Amino acid sequence: MKIEHIAVAQNSEKQSDRFFIDLLAMQKTRTFTVSEELMGRFFGKEKESHFLRYDKDTFSVEVILTEDNSKAQDIFTHNCLLVENPEALIQKAENLGFITIKVPRKDTGYYYFLKDSYLNLYEIKSIM
Repeated sequence: MKIEHIAVAQNSEKQSDRFFIDLLAMQKTRTFTVSEELMGRFFGKEKESHFLRYDKDTFSVEVILTEDNSKAQDIFTHNCLLVENPEALIQKAENLGFITIKVPRKDTGYYYFLKDSYLNLYEIKSIM
């Protein structure tokens, strides 16, 4: 089994681009709209919605734009990103104003998490 993409919500295309392009250096590869009828059937919310697709290497994200001021409600669900230099990504995220979490491990190093502007949670680990 293989994951084709993950999907998250964001309030606006600008906020989404800031996270996925400016921070994660992904490319926006597609934009599309899903009808009110299909959104209702897929997600139980009958509202036409705009989607953005970002890709980098084998990682893909679909972003559903809420176009409102809502935020993520689930504090536990998260995605884990493997990166070459977690400390550098966390520093870059801090410089861009994203919420970062850095908790010392018992042995050595840190647990890293960051939140995008919608408050989606991402665990950050080293590829090594």
